[in-house]
Amino acid sequence: MTKKFAVLLLAALACACAGPRRKAAPGLPAAGPRPDWADGPSAEFPRARYLLGVGIADDQAAAMERARGEIARVFSARVTVNSLASASESTSVTAGGAVTASSSQDVRQAVRSTSQKVLEGVEIVRGWREPGTGSYYSLAVLDRAKAFAAMQDRLADLDRQAVALKAALAAPADKLAGVKAALNLRSLLKARGALAADMRVLSPGQDPDPGFDPAAAASAAASALARLDVAVVVTGDGAAGVRPAVLAELASLGIDGREAASADGADIAVNCEVSFAPQADPDPASGWKWCRGEAAVTMKDVKSSRVFLSAQAAAREASASAAAARSRAEASLGRAIAARIGSGLDDYFRSLP
Repeated sequence: MTKKFAVLLLAALACACAGPRRKAAPGLPAAGPRPDWADGPSAEFPRARYLLGVGIADDQAAAMERARGEIARVFSARVTVNSLASASESTSVTAGGAVTASSSQDVRQAVRSTSQKVLEGVEIVRGWREPGTGSYYSLAVLDRAKAFAAMQDRLADLDRQAVALKAALAAPADKLAGVKAALNLRSLLKARGALAADMRVLSPGQDPDPGFDPAAAASAAASALARLDVAVVVTGDGAAGVRPAVLAELASLGIDGREAASADGADIAVNCEVSFAPQADPDPASGWKWCRGEAAVTMKDVKSSRVFLSAQAAAREASASAAAARSRAEASLGRAIAARIGSGLDDYFRSLP
């Protein structure tokens, strides 16, 4: 009896040490037939509840990364609210060498942070390795309901800010205070639009009520910006070709700039000194003609005489003829100058108390 008990005890201990049979961790390559998600919808993770991303690569880590990237790609076009930018080469330095942070940047960063937080919810849940090719497959999922809830909280915060800014626009302390509120509201509405677009990806047809009229808010912001008198003085060789491009680009940004010989009576004075010169073709065999334009841009609050921006902008263009290259360089430099003016106004007004 004692001997039989000892044998049973040893058998029990052996089983305990062996423990339960471990299953492959989620996302690790599994053996077996080709999973449904490798070629289409997944029965286990239905598209009604999850966003899916499938990654295929020669190694497991790359497949996982590509699967996550497939989900991120759905949002990538909307995560960033574009700030003013120029395709031409350009540089700018604020007066005194200081860079002023703006609430516009804060709003854009908040949207990026919200979207990044949502993407942190992406999980690698399944993996498979194709026997014939050895390729690794990974399945990433994002729970739509959880992601939507995170974005909804941020959207509600943006909506509260928008309502407050619209109220400030209705009774501004002065014109410049109204412009500041308008710039803030315009940037916030862009951020809201990007976030709402992401939410529609997660839950098509479900568009949360903002509690205000975004179109009316945008119109009020545009009206306040239109009241700002921006005098644009462009001098130097090529001024006639640059000036229309500057004014057209400013108009597209909602800024009503006007051509002027001086800044008398304006709210903001913009002075641009431009010059152009032909450039050597980096590839003489191509036969292209190159032209480079440069501009020194200063911006001043006329009432206080405060110079708040000193910037350099440059553009280089090529064409089959020297005249066409010059014309293209003038237009390109005009857009670069307008970008400097737009960002300079943004930074200045947001720095006001």
